[in-house]
Amino acid sequence: MRASFDALDHLGLRYFVTGSLAAVVHGVLRQSQDTDVVVDLEAGQFGALARGLRSTFAIAELIDYGDYALAWVIDRDTADMVDLILRRPGPFELSAFDRRRRTEIPVLGSVWVASVEDLVLAKLVWSDGTSELQLRDCAQLLRLNAGSIDRGYLERWAARLGVTDRLKGVR
Repeated sequence: MRASFDALDHLGLRYFVTGSLAAVVHGVLRQSQDTDVVVDLEAGQFGALARGLRSTFAIAELIDYGDYALAWVIDRDTADMVDLILRRPGPFELSAFDRRRRTEIPVLGSVWVASVEDLVLAKLVWSDGTSELQLRDCAQLLRLNAGSIDRGYLERWAARLGVTDRLKGVR
């Protein structure tokens, strides 16, 4: 899996780990079958990234969901899977890229990881308020990181993203 991050770094692409692995970095005990990675890349530029990964990874065709595009990348040697998520550029996404943090993860080495606030917000949006697992992750993230959460940032973006009620619910 490290090879996928090396390729992103080599191509000069901004990225950050999100999802379950980011939740683990922020203290939540969670296991997942894959690693979710948001990449600052337009869908039309995906071919260059795919060529950079093709020698080591099996790569699915990019699927465009409207708000984002997604491609599954599977390491040919280890069967580790990375979900590459290409987000549409917007103010929240730009803010999340600005707030990501370089973090040492034992198996992966040094990678960029979503801030806890941006992870909570993304999970609240992604869950659509119906995924108990995502909402439980949010509650744990807020509780475990209570001393360092930027509450003003969290509340401002929750309002702009339309997830204020969900945020109140997980508190």
